[in-house]
Amino acid sequence: MIYLQNCCCCVDLRIGTIIIGILHIIADIVAGTCVALFGESGVPDLGHALVLIFVMIHILSCVFLIIGCFLLRSSWMLFYILATMIMILAMIILIVSDVILVIWFWVIIIYAFMFFLSLYFWLVAYSFYAALGGVLFL
Repeated sequence: MIYLQNCCCCVDLRIGTIIIGILHIIADIVAGTCVALFGESGVPDLGHALVLIFVMIHILSCVFLIIGCFLLRSSWMLFYILATMIMILAMIILIVSDVILVIWFWVIIIYAFMFFLSLYFWLVAYSFYAALGGVLFL
């Protein structure tokens, strides 16, 4: 398994993980707002409602990540690591389905960028989790 020593080549893992938690909260709020406002003309169907529920769960996991970084407790960070792993797997399914359905090219590019960014965020958080002595499962 790949473990990082720094975030973005120069930032300490602890500070980088806190920044990642804050960035993920902001991204989740923006994405949740866009889904709520523009999904199905403002009336969310089951798929959009599930996305909104998962966004709220992921925001909660980001809060736990930030608290775990401040308290130096790896157990608080585990919820974020698992929730983000599920999100990354869902993004793979989303990208494959969009390629099969021939969705607009730029949407697929944006999803791919979000996938790689989320994967890097997860790797930074997992590296700090491992550095704190968390139970390694990968």
